Amino acid sequence: MRVQVSLRAEKLDNIAKGRWRGKKSNPYGTVSLGEGSGSTSVAGTVDFGKTEIIHNNLNPKWTKIFLLEHDESQSWTPLKITIYDSRSPSTDKQTDDFNRQNTSSLLIRANSIQLPSLYKSSDPMMGEVNVEVGEILGMEGQELKLDLEHGGCLYVHITESIESHNQTRGGEHTTGTFHCHLRGLDLENIESGILGLGAIDPYFELSKKYTHPQSGIQRWICVYRSEHIPNIINPYWRPFAIELEKLCHGNLASKELKIAVWDQQNGVARSADRWLGECEVTVEWLMKCVTKGGNASREDALCVRDEKQEEIGLIVVLKAEIL
Repeated sequence: MRVQVSLRAEKLDNIAKGRWRGKKSNPYGTVSLGEGSGSTSVAGTVDFGKTEIIHNNLNPKWTKIFLLEHDESQSWTPLKITIYDSRSPSTDKQTDDFNRQNTSSLLIRANSIQLPSLYKSSDPMMGEVNVEVGEILGMEGQELKLDLEHGGCLYVHITESIESHNQTRGGEHTTGTFHCHLRGLDLENIESGILGLGAIDPYFELSKKYTHPQSGIQRWICVYRSEHIPNIINPYWRPFAIELEKLCHGNLASKELKIAVWDQQNGVARSADRWLGECEVTVEWLMKCVTKGGNASREDALCVRDEKQEEIGLIVVLKAEIL
């Protein structure tokens, strides 16, 4: 069985250099095959990959989704998950480069070859846990909360990947990579700035809705986070691409997605960023809403609404296609 693994953490211990000046840690996580699997073909640990680095944040929600094979007959796939504090400087280009690299499939089976180390030796460890895939798959909500030795907790979410089948676009499941390009239009400016002349620093998050079939437990899993663009209400975000299996399990028509727009607060943790509004879509709907009247056309634009269901701006879909 192919499964998807996603991670988030809360209240991590702040071990950053310069924390007395208000700086926070830059956490990222690595996932590897745990001890006792009996399926490594070489000495040492098999690495499945690492998350992106989320700078200056003690409550990270990583967008990286790990694809791996779980042997149902043995019902035993142990994983070791380690959280580190990156000492690398923060740039949006690094985040964007990661997101581009994250679109290529990295499916590693338990008997695959060993990969190079995924962390820098200078990055201190923030915590480490061991989990078992089959145990989490059988839980209500398919998510396990684990306390970290050095402070804070880690949430490990594992669900069946619902492997896509080679069917037509009109079928239930579709394979391929979804390529998309979005821009914001007339986003509400909630930034006062000096003498009232400032503007928001917007970015967006794309999330998919998870619903546990037996218990009905629901949550949103963030699968992509754009770069932020400073001091603008009409942003052009960079194009992005993501595999349909990771984005919507190959279900174009009915898998619910959410686009949430945020205002980044420079100099503070991302958890302090201000939510502006959101809209719910599907991949199929995004493809239907590609602008036909230019990059400032309002005719097919998505309406972004706040908690009072009032419009705070539009999102123009410049491109949405499957390759």
